[in-house]
Amino acid sequence: MNNLGDYQWKNRLILVQAASETEGAVQTLKDAHAEIDDRDITWFVNTGEGIVSNQAKVSGGVERDINELFAEVRPEDRVLLIGKDGGMKSREPGLDLDAIFGRIDAMPMRVREMRTGD
Repeated sequence: MNNLGDYQWKNRLILVQAASETEGAVQTLKDAHAEIDDRDITWFVNTGEGIVSNQAKVSGGVERDINELFAEVRPEDRVLLIGKDGGMKSREPGLDLDAIFGRIDAMPMRVREMRTGD
């Protein structure tokens, strides 16, 4: 994957910007791997020293896209949820996976996925 657009229609994205409000985000996301995999989520955490992800490798283009996205949103928006359609679904100050999972599970595409078992 060379940029965030390559994930469109394949994965939902959770992007996390390092801050005291998001401390422990990498471990929280790793611990929820079953729920994350079930919802086709790819996550990226900008730790301030680089990007950590549930992807084996993060390209320079993806890292650039993430940095550009965070430059466009308010500084207090530390967690971004992007849908499979590429649209911004939420901007939050902290990582609340239960709220994110609830928001995803209410999306029409996810409702269809749960109904058909995809």
